[in-house]
Amino acid sequence: MKLILDQPFVKLFKSKEYRLFWIAAFFSNIGMWALIYGRLWLMRTLTDSEAMLGLVSSANLTPVLLLSIFGGVIADKYNRLRILRLTRLFFCFMTLLTGILIFFKLINPIVLILISLVTGTLLAFDIPSRSSMIAKLVKKEYLPVAISMYSIVFGVSAIIGPSLFHPIVKIIGLEGLFFIIGISYLLTFITLKKMNLKLHDPVISRSNGILKELKLGWNYLIRTPIIFIVVFIGFFFGLTAGSYDVLLPAITTDFLSGDSEVYGELLLYGGASGLISTIILILFGQKLNQYIFYFGFGLISSISLILMGSNFGISNIFIIFAVISFAKGFFNTMGTTIIQSNVKEEFRGRIMSISQLSWGSVAIGAVLVGYLAEFFSIKLALVTIGISSLGVIIIGGVITSIRLLRIR
Repeated sequence: MKLILDQPFVKLFKSKEYRLFWIAAFFSNIGMWALIYGRLWLMRTLTDSEAMLGLVSSANLTPVLLLSIFGGVIADKYNRLRILRLTRLFFCFMTLLTGILIFFKLINPIVLILISLVTGTLLAFDIPSRSSMIAKLVKKEYLPVAISMYSIVFGVSAIIGPSLFHPIVKIIGLEGLFFIIGISYLLTFITLKKMNLKLHDPVISRSNGILKELKLGWNYLIRTPIIFIVVFIGFFFGLTAGSYDVLLPAITTDFLSGDSEVYGELLLYGGASGLISTIILILFGQKLNQYIFYFGFGLISSISLILMGSNFGISNIFIIFAVISFAKGFFNTMGTTIIQSNVKEEFRGRIMSISQLSWGSVAIGAVLVGYLAEFFSIKLALVTIGISSLGVIIIGGVITSIRLLRIR
């Protein structure tokens, strides 16, 4: 019993602020998971075009690509918790609006893309504040475990979401799914209201203006090579390998001849494997070499995508997708840990916003992948992004190895 109580993740949950933040993230990520994949499936019901799947994903992430750096400045200059409360409340409104439009049969591809643009804009300001808050809630030595514990909500939501996706859609329709998402965001807002607002007051005491703060942030990034390399890899990995899941609805209908139930099963395989990787990180994350696991699982993810684009991969799509999700769990968590462990607090919001360009780059990648799949083939699109991301990981790994050897 004492051995369990001495575990870092148990000590983290003794902190009221971290506990509330984790609970809020749990509700929020169930909503975010369902919002992303629910919109993709909704678009698939509205049109058979793979290009439109890419466009709806791009609409959600283009604002992240264009505006997240400004969101980082805001996160460093203003109270991050207050920003998070506002964005989560607006997510609630926009999701409920989507459900209402579906119920009254007023939804169409253009309206769905416009709603995605609005929620994407909210994300651009939400992500930098949210990702910068963890370091204020825990001691530095617990940071890897805290990030892994935070990541577990992604895994849990990816289990709960697929399990409920088909039953919810079948019983109360897609509009019901979006109503439930709206409720989950409302619960997030209520939980965030219980957190200590003063704890998240900004470090910056004076304002230098947005453009000057942006310049200071970029200069700091360039002067910190390790962070710069991880951010660079994240951007191009998002542009390539990070865009593959936009094709999942098309894979479900075209290769598996499936409906929302099969789509949910496919996502469940990915969610379960992602959760397993997160649990391993929680138990052993402090003992693992961040760089080896970061690049190692980046390679595994890329090679698996190449396999997914082959006849063997399509025949074993559930297993291959599970492997990719497992690898991405390690890759994303280790990348975030490397950045969070090396960045100064006064630049945390800006650097985390720049690192989230890996999300934003998916906006470009999703369109490219969607058009590749529609005008050539889904298999070719998967192989192309797999080979491209493999090149990025190899180049980044070589540069990082040289840099670390010089430091030693």
